[in-house]
This record gives sequence, C-alpha cells and structure tokens, in this order.
Amino acid sequence: MGFSSIFQIGDSNKITPEVKVLAVQREHELYFGNEGDLKQFPIYREKIPQPVFDEPFHSAYFNEAPSIHVDSIKILAVSASSVVHFGSTDEVSSVARVKHIRQLEE
Repeated sequence: MGFSSIFQIGDSNKITPEVKVLAVQREHELYFGNEGDLKQFPIYREKIPQPVFDEPFHSAYFNEAPSIHVDSIKILAVSASSVVHFGSTDEVSSVARVKHIRQLEE
C-alpha cells in the first residue's frame, strides 16, 4: 500500500484519497534547506475539472444473495491515491499530483 491508498472491504459512502508528491533527484546529494514548498508549483494549486453529468440515470437492483465471496486475490501494489474496494460506494474521487524534478550535471 502506497501513499494515501485505501483497501476497503465492505460498503462505504464516500472515498476521497488525495496525495501531493514532490520528488527531487540529483546526481549529487545536496539539500538547500528551503525546498519542499508545494505552493511554488502551479500543479498543486490548479483546480481539477470535474465531469458534468447531465443525463438522467435510473437504476434498480435486486440482490438475491447480497454477500461477496472471493476465493483469493493477489495484489502486487497499490500506489498513490489508489483504491482497492470490495463492496459498494456512492462516490469515489481520487487525486494524485506528482511533480518530479531531475537535476543532472551538464
């Protein structure tokens, strides 16, 4: 399980994992002391557009056996802002914002 990931067994109402990552790779280890201010990068401030659903949706469900049976499951990894969910949910909204900087010598 990675950053802000969720493993949920059972029903839920709302799932909203969110992660902000700043990854800096340098050829030589060097830390200036004032790094890591996420506000300086627009990727962390920009509003994420949401889809607009303008078509009516009607559903009806009948579960004769409302239980979930699983023999086995193999999950290798769940990464940033991801969800593994067995059950029903009303709303899922996941956000992962990653700024990756590589500083190499010339």
